[in-house]
Amino acid sequence: CRAQVTAFVYEWERYLEGKVQILGISVDPPEEGKKLLERVTRDCQEDRPQIPLDPYPLRLLTDPDAQVIRAVGTANEGHWAGTIAAPVTYVIDLAGKVKWAYVSESAADRPSPVALAKAAVAIASGKEPPLAYPGKS
Repeated sequence: CRAQVTAFVYEWERYLEGKVQILGISVDPPEEGKKLLERVTRDCQEDRPQIPLDPYPLRLLTDPDAQVIRAVGTANEGHWAGTIAAPVTYVIDLAGKVKWAYVSESAADRPSPVALAKAAVAIASGKEPPLAYPGKS
């Protein structure tokens, strides 16, 4: 997950800055989200110190009771670790309408940061986003 978040930060600089807001939702407690952001920040500062991290391009929201993920229909109730979010990525327009989705069976299968960035920029610009992957958008 840390590598994916770091990659999103890198794409923020190339595609997204000032155009969209990226939100991540996790059932982990807030302390775990803070640790993840600290590790990603350290990775970015070591690897690409020119990337501005203020404001931070990614907001991680904590949902320890899984209320949000249940409300949007992405709760995986049968996971060995308890209720977690299913591996889903949405791009939502300003009207709150889902305009692009990447739905997967595995947490290891996520959209590439470049594909996500391009979809988000297209939507922010009022254009149709490219398909995520055949059968997954």
